[in-house]
Amino acid sequence: MEVFTIGRVLVDLYANELHRPLDEVETFSKYLGGSAGNMAVGLARLGHKTGLISKVGDDPHGVFLRRYLEESGVDTRFVGTDPKYRTALVFAALFPPADSRILFYRDPCADTEVRIEDVDMDVGADAELLVVTGTALARSPMRETVLHLMRERRRRGKRNVMDVDYRPVLWRDGSEMVLYYDLAVRMTDVLIGNELEIAFAREAVRAGGQGGDAVLERLRMPGAAGGTPEKHRFEREELVAAARDLVAEGVGVVVVKVGAAGSFAVTADGIYEAAGFPVDVVNTLGAGDGFAAGYCSGLLKGWDLERCLRRGNAVGAIVVSRHGCAPAIPTLDELEAFLAERAGGLDA
Repeated sequence: MEVFTIGRVLVDLYANELHRPLDEVETFSKYLGGSAGNMAVGLARLGHKTGLISKVGDDPHGVFLRRYLEESGVDTRFVGTDPKYRTALVFAALFPPADSRILFYRDPCADTEVRIEDVDMDVGADAELLVVTGTALARSPMRETVLHLMRERRRRGKRNVMDVDYRPVLWRDGSEMVLYYDLAVRMTDVLIGNELEIAFAREAVRAGGQGGDAVLERLRMPGAAGGTPEKHRFEREELVAAARDLVAEGVGVVVVKVGAAGSFAVTADGIYEAAGFPVDVVNTLGAGDGFAAGYCSGLLKGWDLERCLRRGNAVGAIVVSRHGCAPAIPTLDELEAFLAERAGGLDA
């Protein structure tokens, strides 16, 4: 196996009527969703041997997700069926080009119930990459499974990628959030996040996993009950400094997504960057998952950082131009056609 993703897989219900709040939406389209599920589908579509570590409920939604994963070429041997908890749902109201508004139905839910004994550690620990989503740390027993697998892979010299995936509504309180992000970031080789997520990761590590409420207050983030974090704009110098602090704490590469402007990566050796691809925005949800799938695809191919960033930018751009998340991630042929038109096909 080349890569496993671990974390959320759920049913996305996206509004068909744009620019309407959820209380006014009349119809929805159903898709596979959840950051780990989206990235697994994306990596499989880009030609990689990909598996997902998660759980679905013993319900029709779980049947739908498992079928979609398998039809997409994702290995589902570690996608369990939980007999107690149901498959999670999320509803989304879309306001292009602005960010979407989402409502989760997932507490409790099946994908938090992955236990250490549910995963063959030899198989999971020997994959070339493990891609962890930060929300997988929000609940036990999944969080312990994630940390155990990351530690075992570190012991074997394998690479861990972490997408910060910071969603405060899924956490019980700031203390847990800061503690478990600190633990996971310290076992991460490649850390991926947007501006706010990288700033948060730096603060969590700087605090040594303590003082969760104070960390959130410094960034003016709402707590677990506050929903989506308020928007911030960080100066480039702030982001570079945050990334360098994380590198100093042992992260090999810190990848910062800066929206339509593209992305850049910071290592001990310097700063690498790639411009974004302008597109007409339909749905901003899933852009980060698409980026991570594209970037990790480049890693698996052994590409240099700029080329990895360009592939991530291209996949993310394609995703935001479409309605869904997982189904919006391009196939390799679609990506090649996009790059042939936009960038001469050099990074396909």
